[in-house]
Amino acid sequence: MKAIWAKKLRNEKNIMITFQYTMTPSEDTSLSLAASNLYRLFVDGELIGYGPARAAHGYSRLDNYSLAKWAAREVVLSVEVHSANVNTFYVVDEAPFFAAEIKNGENIVATAEDFTAYHMTERVQKVRRFSFQRSFTEIYHLQKNPGSFYAGKVDGRIPVETEIVDMNQLLPRYVSYPMLDRCSAALVEWGAIGFDPDIKPWRDRAYFNIDPVTLKGFYPDELEEDSGEEAGQFTYTAGWNVKGGNLTGEENSKIGRMSYRIYDFGRTLTGFFSLKLKANADTTLYIIFDEVVTEHKTHMEVSPFRNDCCNVVKYTFAAGDYELITFEANSARYATVVVTEGNVRLDNFEMVLYENPDVSDFVYDYGDERLNKIVSAAINSFAQNAVDVLMDCPSRERAGWLCDSYFSSRAEALFTGKNLVEKSFLENYALCPQSPFLPEGMIPMCYPADHNDRKYIPNWSMWYILELNNYWKRTGDEAIRALSKEKVYGLIQFFEKYYNEYGLLENLESWVFIEWSKCNQQDYKKGVNYPSNMLWASALEAAAELYDDPLLARRGADMKKTIRELSWNGEFFEDNAIRDEDGRLVKTNHTTETCQYYAFYFDTIS
Repeated sequence: MKAIWAKKLRNEKNIMITFQYTMTPSEDTSLSLAASNLYRLFVDGELIGYGPARAAHGYSRLDNYSLAKWAAREVVLSVEVHSANVNTFYVVDEAPFFAAEIKNGENIVATAEDFTAYHMTERVQKVRRFSFQRSFTEIYHLQKNPGSFYAGKVDGRIPVETEIVDMNQLLPRYVSYPMLDRCSAALVEWGAIGFDPDIKPWRDRAYFNIDPVTLKGFYPDELEEDSGEEAGQFTYTAGWNVKGGNLTGEENSKIGRMSYRIYDFGRTLTGFFSLKLKANADTTLYIIFDEVVTEHKTHMEVSPFRNDCCNVVKYTFAAGDYELITFEANSARYATVVVTEGNVRLDNFEMVLYENPDVSDFVYDYGDERLNKIVSAAINSFAQNAVDVLMDCPSRERAGWLCDSYFSSRAEALFTGKNLVEKSFLENYALCPQSPFLPEGMIPMCYPADHNDRKYIPNWSMWYILELNNYWKRTGDEAIRALSKEKVYGLIQFFEKYYNEYGLLENLESWVFIEWSKCNQQDYKKGVNYPSNMLWASALEAAAELYDDPLLARRGADMKKTIRELSWNGEFFEDNAIRDEDGRLVKTNHTTETCQYYAFYFDTIS
């Protein structure tokens, strides 16, 4: 399989290229494709795919789509690929490519070179990052309906020249394809907006700390537009809401100049905003979204910045009819649609769901409405956090964090009866190359990602070994076990330099993380941190099980014995010990609830 990209655009940040091909499929026609970073697939303007499932640096997962549904009729395939070319916690920083093969049965009838490429210049390139952990916000300048373009109406667009480029090594896709179901939103408020120029702009570290290595992006003075700064100055005056009823006027289907509507999806969803609208004049429209709404006395407000990200999508339109689907996966329960210029008739506002479809097979009824509601929330949370890797949140970061994955992998086993997402997650870690920004042997705290700031969580690498052992015992997957061995023993070697005369780890470096409570204060973590040692002792025992290594088992047991001797104060386990002026290890009288949980959970004490 060969890969292509648009000439002279491979090193550009925040670029979108659409690759189009017109054909008449048969019953056995299929499309195989791989791309970096993210793509979405339309057939005759219908969104049928989004991906790929993420992989390690130098690898990409191959997706396969049957085209039998469109047999015997001419269709247009549109594959839109976004290249960030920056470091994130979400996708890896690598050069873009597009590779494809169309087959009738086993016969190749077209490849990527047969597709026509178009540079999607309507997406504004030089914009602020969405967050510290993700790449870019979305701003679009539209003259014509993109839905018509994806259906094959080129409307004067000029193709760009492509060239053969290097591509990644291909891997299979283990996880199921998202269903891309749709959920409608209910109108809960409308009213008028104003501008308050005295509102201080929201500018976070992803705005100020841009540099060529540590945090890539566009410098503030490079930005063509800043939707976050604009949306941050909006003020709201309600004209009607679902609680107050008719306050100052009647609800209507139009959103006029300097007005807004707030919509409620009923619960937090993750996916892509979909709008069907008619712009009656040149129009500027914003979508401001979040998982919560703030209820003021006179109006509701959806904050775009509450979660330390810029939850704003901006469009400008020429007059006409539009079918829009935002490109980036985002999370929202509430969304405010604001029009500052022109006016629109918004006929449909939906979310296209991007989540794990396998949870639909989990049937439950515990005979208790309250318990069923909790389980339903758990299933929804899992589905949104496990579409291709095990994530800790599907919004601000979309990052595959260790430790979180130790627990969510168990949820996957329960809700789906399989561990396909965990398999992909662990394979990514096994294939992850040594980062030049991390110490030799240390693995990323979340992945696929690029941690150019040299930060890592030593504790999360310990949870990685525990999860790997649990996965192996659950699934018997010998391939992942063997593939991961080098990473496990690399970690064991990494921690050797931290052992003290008692055989315990002392003065761990970087971001030592226990959990979000007092036990994570520096005074409780420094020196010999006992929760970290309890965790590491169990990780050594897990590695011993994985690779039949009795030496590791003995070392883990010895560590637990020493912890019982040094940390126990007669009533509780203390969190840490530090050196006095004579270099002796002394107790600190720091005793947290979490430390006791660690002692129980990791079998330091029964």
